[in-house]
Amino acid sequence: MSYKMKKIIITLLAVIAFCTSASAQQKGEQSLGAYFGYDTGVTGYKIYLGSVGISPSKQEIKVKEGHNIVAALEYGYFVANNLRLSATVGYGFQANPETPSAAHSLTISPGIAYYVLLAPNFYYTPNLSVGFACGVTGSGTLGKDSESMSMFGLGGELQPLAVEFRPTKRFAMSVSLCSLQAAAMDGTYDFEHGHNIDMSAMNVTFDLLANAQVGFKLYF
Repeated sequence: MSYKMKKIIITLLAVIAFCTSASAQQKGEQSLGAYFGYDTGVTGYKIYLGSVGISPSKQEIKVKEGHNIVAALEYGYFVANNLRLSATVGYGFQANPETPSAAHSLTISPGIAYYVLLAPNFYYTPNLSVGFACGVTGSGTLGKDSESMSMFGLGGELQPLAVEFRPTKRFAMSVSLCSLQAAAMDGTYDFEHGHNIDMSAMNVTFDLLANAQVGFKLYF
């Protein structure tokens, strides 16, 4: 065997050893991650209205969301090989130039994910999260013409098309291309001139490619 061939074989063995050491999701591993997402689209809401002097009613409306930006921080811990529990804090900002209106949201949710090795360093990672959500929306100008809505409740998200690439033992990148979301919220709608009504809302949305998320993780 020539010296050049030996060098090639040694290099290949080193690469294989590196991939093997970097592709194990072991019990006890921890991670810190940051996620970013952006989408536009139309969402349907079932809204229930009711307050003193107003008969309860149910309406289903479609709202053009405009520009929706999401950022989140996540802590993960592997309770077993390939099984990760996590806690996530997320912030969302939504601007609709047609109204005009702006909305801010906060989510705090535990989650669970399972890792399936598809290729060296490349995982299929379907995940589910359920937690607390709150949001505030405002439209119009400050003063008698302004309107606002504040909502609190529970939300959940399933990401069935999520993958993660871990080129080194400490660093990973993730992408989610599909999202199924559900929320049940209660709150108050404040109209102009100081009028307000109680309301509750339920919505279920399914996004394929339109709500893609990208994440970066550090393992330790």
